[in-house]
Amino acid sequence: MRLLILLGLLWGFSAALQDPKWPEPVFGRLASPGFPGEYPNNQEKRWALTAPPGYRLRLYFTHFHLEPSYRCEYDFVKLSAGTRLLATLCGRETTDTERAPGNDSFYSPGSSLDVTFRSDYSNEKPFSGFEAFYAAEDVDECLQPPGGTPPCDHHCHNHLGGFYCSCRAGYALQRDRRTCSALCSGQVFTGRSGVLSSPEYPRPYPKLSRCTYSIRLEEGFSITLDFVESFDVEAHPDTQCPYDSLKIQTDKEEWGPLCGNTLPRRIETKSHAVTVTFVTDDSGDHTGWRIRYSSTARPCPDPVAPPHGRISPVQAAYVLRDRVSVACEPGYELLQGQLPLKSFVAVCRKDGSWDQPMPECSIVDCGPPEDLPSGRVEYVTGPEVTTYRAAIQYRCNETFYAMRAGDGKYVCAADGFWTSSKGEKSLPACEPVCGLSARATGGRIYGGQAAKPGDFPWQVLLAGEGIAAGALLSDKWVLTAAHAVYEKREDAPALDIRMGTLNRRSRHYTQARAEAVFIHEGYAHGAGFDHDIALIKLKDKVAVNGNVRPICLPGSAAEAFMRPDAIGTASGWGVTQRGFPALSLMFVDVPVVDHQRCREAYERQRHPGGRVTANMLCAGLEGGGRDSCRGDSGGALVFLDNETERWFVGGIVSWGAIHCGAAGQYGVYTKVMNYIPWIENIIHNF
Repeated sequence: MRLLILLGLLWGFSAALQDPKWPEPVFGRLASPGFPGEYPNNQEKRWALTAPPGYRLRLYFTHFHLEPSYRCEYDFVKLSAGTRLLATLCGRETTDTERAPGNDSFYSPGSSLDVTFRSDYSNEKPFSGFEAFYAAEDVDECLQPPGGTPPCDHHCHNHLGGFYCSCRAGYALQRDRRTCSALCSGQVFTGRSGVLSSPEYPRPYPKLSRCTYSIRLEEGFSITLDFVESFDVEAHPDTQCPYDSLKIQTDKEEWGPLCGNTLPRRIETKSHAVTVTFVTDDSGDHTGWRIRYSSTARPCPDPVAPPHGRISPVQAAYVLRDRVSVACEPGYELLQGQLPLKSFVAVCRKDGSWDQPMPECSIVDCGPPEDLPSGRVEYVTGPEVTTYRAAIQYRCNETFYAMRAGDGKYVCAADGFWTSSKGEKSLPACEPVCGLSARATGGRIYGGQAAKPGDFPWQVLLAGEGIAAGALLSDKWVLTAAHAVYEKREDAPALDIRMGTLNRRSRHYTQARAEAVFIHEGYAHGAGFDHDIALIKLKDKVAVNGNVRPICLPGSAAEAFMRPDAIGTASGWGVTQRGFPALSLMFVDVPVVDHQRCREAYERQRHPGGRVTANMLCAGLEGGGRDSCRGDSGGALVFLDNETERWFVGGIVSWGAIHCGAAGQYGVYTKVMNYIPWIENIIHNF
């Protein structure tokens, strides 16, 4: 890259040197007459050398031997530019009274150089004279001479044969192509206070500039100008501001022109619109001025916060367009008249009044709390007190329901919602208490017998063409066997669901309608009974009472109460020893059978019902006689948790011996504990 630039410069220089417009060559050789022999006496020769504009001449001597004399009075070479003498040379070496060129180069101050050789009438010795060479070279006009004036205000750029000037951002080059004037017209200030100054303050302001500054505030404000720090604008002792001047104008009055170096006095304009004009000429070196302006307006009365409210911002005075907002303490809300407000802002008008009256802060009222399904609400703070920080207590109908989580205590919060101690705004949930039975939990009798009211309140009758059963899991869900409801999986509303009765023909029962049937995805109808489990979602919640209550699901410790020989109870209206379905609800206590023994028993018999899997539970007597039977399908095999004294469902009546209660055969139940995740997923998502 540098080589290309150098070649370009040399080409330009060579072309310039050969320009035919120039009267004299711009490089060449000079020599005394007769050189290199001795020069004759009484000789005088002059060379007028000229270079193009923007160039200067350089002259240097390769040989110099002239007669020496005091101050070169005899023979000499003179170098001059116009009337300016640059050097007088003689001799061979420089002494106290004469100067020889030696190895020095001589430069013309401009584009011309005169060289004069003269010899007097006699030489006592022969002298060989001189030989010199000259050439034009570019002048760097951007180099500022010591104590001189820079060629450009801002930036100077040298080039072959000349230079050009440029300005910084915010300035423009004037017609003289050297002066940079500021682009400072049309500046507008709209803030209530501010500072404006001459360009570059406190450095010297630019020449040939016209600056206008406009302060424009809303009508109603009055602007005050204060000159600060220093004031230095070029002046004249006899004429008022003929060079540079500052003027201040409103629509009614004018101040100025201002100049000199004394700070002007404060100016109360009594106007909301002021124009400041600053004009400079092409000379001078002054630092300018700085103005700090402020504004005032008719004040509004100090706002007074309502009770339980606060004003912001708080300041010494409020004038035109000042704003104040009102916020209420927690537990109170803004009211304007009877209308609630999300926020409130008042604005000071130019006549000194607020544009709207102050609001009120009214205590938050959460209103009457919602009724709790299967529960009630009690007012703690006072009868029907519902305002901020009032407290209420939700309670479930203790006989049949319990609160799922939390203590039921709610407080009227600042946002106007009844909120629990955990920050919840939704109502607590009263869930039916599961696993409670009127049946005595003491001794057991091996043998089927009729149930009494309240013994099996979770018992569900699935009536219709055949008889099946289920167990109420909550006030919205029924657990049963997949094979018992498989035919109704697409027509759930057709299910006849009855609860709270012992006699299956009784007209007094709780009726429920099904919304959907969910059969385990692993169940294969007609190919065995693995995954024989289903859920029925009820369309409406059933009312829980002494005869209608849900059974509990097995917990983490349920296995301890379902070990071999543990006693479970099955109930239903299935076929009895007489060969007909029972009219009244029957139940039987059966012991749990070792899983391996049960599986081997069915493998020996090659039972068509299929194999006993890990998802099944067996119960019954080895000698037979005690068993669930047809019509009991889907019913619950329940166990008592001795620690909680609650009943839980351990199995679902699924399949068994071809002949119910046959010796060496056992009842097979779906093991509910294996399906807890599946049950919870269905209930939580549907």
